[in-house]
Amino acid sequence: MIGIILAAGKGKRMGLPYSKVLLTLNGRPVLSWVIDIAKKARLNPVIVVVSPSGMEIKKQFTDNNIHFVIQPEAKGTADAVRVCDSLLSTNDDIFILYGDVPLLKITTVLNLIDIFYKEEADVALLTANMDDPAAYGRIVRNEHNEIKSIIEYKDASQEIRRIKEINTGVYVFRYAKLKPILETLKPSPVNGEYYLTTAVTEIIEQGGKISSVITNTPNESFGINTPEDLEKVKQSLTIS
Repeated sequence: MIGIILAAGKGKRMGLPYSKVLLTLNGRPVLSWVIDIAKKARLNPVIVVVSPSGMEIKKQFTDNNIHFVIQPEAKGTADAVRVCDSLLSTNDDIFILYGDVPLLKITTVLNLIDIFYKEEADVALLTANMDDPAAYGRIVRNEHNEIKSIIEYKDASQEIRRIKEINTGVYVFRYAKLKPILETLKPSPVNGEYYLTTAVTEIIEQGGKISSVITNTPNESFGINTPEDLEKVKQSLTIS
């Protein structure tokens, strides 16, 4: 299984002149924690998607099994995977991680991979129940408790926003199923970006098999977007 780490964020909200995945977390870059997760899960190779200005990241990671791909424009998560196409084949399964989400547990990663293969899914995703879901995308299930769709917060109605189960953005995809969808995916009417959530919904609509794992520790999916977020992550690592 191939690991794809999305790390094209520029850290504007952090007020940084460099990528936020290079922030120091307990003495080493945030991205190194995520790469460690990928290695422990035996994802190989690991592809890191960066912005054009983010190639300075490459200088700090010289492992031959780590490949860097540039996402020319910040056009969303689905576009970030699409730019990796030349390194992928339709025989591949891919695990999506995020360069600013270092708290993900290896047991959770392995559990998601196990469910993906055991249930012969086209996509498996990690969800979480949160008392305050804030701006996370919501998981919409049908009367059989099957995932019907994922709605981004900005696109959600007030009724959808009351849902407590959120999408963490961590996925496993069968690339043979995902590739043709990425090629024809339509952008969000709100901001013109291409989302993996839209791709998941299309897989469902095409009759694809979707599986999920609900984490009991929602902070696993916590991303670093502000200095306060970084402090929260440091505290979580200290507690664990």
